[in-house]
Amino acid sequence: MAAPCRSCASLLAKFQSLQLKKAVPLMKHVRTMSQYNPHFLEPTIDKEELKKPLEETDLRRFRSIKAAKTEQVFSVYYDPLMQKFINRVMKGGNKELTRDILERTFENIKHIQVEKYNKAATTEEKAKIECNPLTIFHQAVENCKPILITTKIVKGGVSYQVPMPCSSNHQLYKASKWLVESCRDKERKIPMHKKLAWEILEAYNNEGKSIRRKQELHRLCEANRAYAHFRW
Repeated sequence: MAAPCRSCASLLAKFQSLQLKKAVPLMKHVRTMSQYNPHFLEPTIDKEELKKPLEETDLRRFRSIKAAKTEQVFSVYYDPLMQKFINRVMKGGNKELTRDILERTFENIKHIQVEKYNKAATTEEKAKIECNPLTIFHQAVENCKPILITTKIVKGGVSYQVPMPCSSNHQLYKASKWLVESCRDKERKIPMHKKLAWEILEAYNNEGKSIRRKQELHRLCEANRAYAHFRW
């Protein structure tokens, strides 16, 4: 058998190197576990709570406590819900950009509500207008929280969407997710802080895409309530 020419040999070597690169991906150093044991308790941030004496049955007497995060401070500006929402909106670990977006969002909400307040004709109308963006944000998230969710359960080779109560952590996760995804579905030319301000105001008034998604989920749970006993 004749030996391959130099050009064929170089092409074969390149092809083999490409195959090797595809077969052996680069290793990435990613920490996939928490540094704390599941038995560790969350830290107490509130100073007033720390001053209270511990009861005999309080778990803080017997179990270890996690170290407080850098953003967890006892300040009038610290809001746990806002910190969780920032972590939900954040992309690529850029928390500074996410904080800036949320600050601009609150500024937009304030401007919209103050303008509406100044245009109100009577004192009764002005009294109904909320101008605090943090209060509006809290109420908007609360309005988006679902009471029930569906989970996939297989019985006899058939999968069913079984309704079940939604935990408080999952309620917050779903509400934040719907608010963010509703903004990202809008026109891309509009800045994120403007879209988020509009979506929060709509959710505050029980309107908008996030509220509709919650209602659709509740309707699905209502339609599948006959399968609720499959939970047990």
